[in-house]
Amino acid sequence: MKNLGKLLASIVFVAVSSFCFAESKPNIVYILVDNWGWADLSVQGGTIQTPNIDRLANEGLRLTNFNVQNQCTPTRSALHTGRLPIRSGTYKVPAPGEPDGLAAWEYTLPELLSDAGYATALFGKWHLGMSINKLPNTQGYDQFWGHREGTNAASYTSTAQFDPLVATTPHIWEGVKGKDATKVKPFDLQARATMDREITEKSIAYIKKMAKSGKPFYNYIALTHFHPPFLVHPDFKNKSKAGVFADTVMEVDFNIGEILKAIKDAGIADNTLVILTGDNAAGAFPVGGVASGEVGGSNGPWRGGLSTAYEGGMRTPAMMRWPGNIPKGKVSDEIFADLDWYSTIAEIAGAKSRIPTDRPMDSMSQVDFLLGKQDKSNREHVVTFVGTDVWAVKWRNMKIHFKTAEGTHDKVATYTFPQVYDIKNDPSENFELWANEGYAHAWIMEPISKILAKLQASMVKYPNIKPGEEFAGYK
Repeated sequence: MKNLGKLLASIVFVAVSSFCFAESKPNIVYILVDNWGWADLSVQGGTIQTPNIDRLANEGLRLTNFNVQNQCTPTRSALHTGRLPIRSGTYKVPAPGEPDGLAAWEYTLPELLSDAGYATALFGKWHLGMSINKLPNTQGYDQFWGHREGTNAASYTSTAQFDPLVATTPHIWEGVKGKDATKVKPFDLQARATMDREITEKSIAYIKKMAKSGKPFYNYIALTHFHPPFLVHPDFKNKSKAGVFADTVMEVDFNIGEILKAIKDAGIADNTLVILTGDNAAGAFPVGGVASGEVGGSNGPWRGGLSTAYEGGMRTPAMMRWPGNIPKGKVSDEIFADLDWYSTIAEIAGAKSRIPTDRPMDSMSQVDFLLGKQDKSNREHVVTFVGTDVWAVKWRNMKIHFKTAEGTHDKVATYTFPQVYDIKNDPSENFELWANEGYAHAWIMEPISKILAKLQASMVKYPNIKPGEEFAGYK
């Protein structure tokens, strides 16, 4: 009886410990929407209704000044490393055949969370390395299902000139930690149409499974909409009666609603931090094919879009919900960067001490800001690189441009003197202050120069990793 009592006490202790462990470490679901324009949701002025997204926004904090990198790969790198992509050689979308991917030396967010006791999974688009040794299951994810590169790859095999003898046929892949990933099926136009539904269904199954396990988990859900080619699940084809882009908006909202419903039905909503953001802004893509003339995506009042450094290229939708922790119905225009999620999530997960100290980190923890303990963000500026060059710096309500382009494939303009805009009063960045107000705003270069000098000094001390380089660490 005495031994039985000890056994029962041990079982109770383990059960209670497991319960406390799960409760002290919230589940984290990060939903990333591709090429999401600032105004492509109805709560921010979109004309196509997004009731599920709007409801999520009203249940937590919505950021109107959430800043990302200028393209898909750089933003995903910033989210995973907390470092400016120029540092890790991931500063642009690599063309097929170019060196790519994160070095194994980088300590990714899923690696940090895995080391802190989290289960981790990625469903959807990766875009941080094509080779077998650079896929998600080698970068901290316990499991992975999705595609490796830009969603445009789904179109490759449909071009008349495609030759599989000289170009890689795109595939959907799956893998688990400790084993090589394997091909599932070709990633072609047929697969692209159902891709987001499959991502959603796999994410829902994972959420349900992990809820039953009691172990905290990190589920990174990388949707492929709104990236061309524009194809929707058959359930949404012509559902809007307004064209394929409107159909896509409806599908995105539906899929997000299904994920949120799964979290609620699993009974874990109160202990789950849900983050929903875009990876970069909308681009002026011909969504129904070049001949259709249909262009979708709206960046709202902001000038520019994808691959530019104007506000329309830097800002995407962002919202987060964590019941009982993040205040409901709050909207903030404070500066927040994609980089900041690394340190913020690490602290929320109780793993702040795991943030690397042997390399420059550009991430700032925003925990107190998110929890409503302070009204101001900890971030006062963002530096925007396009490729290897600094194109712009945003500081408080001011914006300084060194180079500009109006669109994704437009010519680049370089200026003798920087262009200066007041983005609070001039969101469309149309009235240039340096030249039009008699150089009265030249003073702005003093704080900007300090920001850039500090950044440059860190890159001298810790040289940037080259694209595709198998980095061994700083000396």
